[in-house]
Amino acid sequence: MAMNVNEVRAAVRGYTVGKLEEFFKANNAIQFDDASWAIPVDVDGQTVFAEVSVKTKAWKATKSNPAFNPNDAIAKWEAEKYEREQKAAERAAKKA
Repeated sequence: MAMNVNEVRAAVRGYTVGKLEEFFKANNAIQFDDASWAIPVDVDGQTVFAEVSVKTKAWKATKSNPAFNPNDAIAKWEAEKYEREQKAAERAAKKA
């Protein structure tokens, strides 16, 4: 019998968290949710926390959501990053 959606998500989280466990332990991560950790980082004498969360992406398209496509996600991120860099360059040019 095939796994249901929740079982698939739990399996993916379990696998991924298992792969990250050594990193979390080595960096004194604090688990505060089923799949979320806070990693303390010392910055300029102050402890700041970085959050790491494990989420599954949609693997099947539904009426309301497309299936996750890594290439589309990368392209979107690169476009957003480029736009932020352009805006930062424009602001820097105005200050100069």
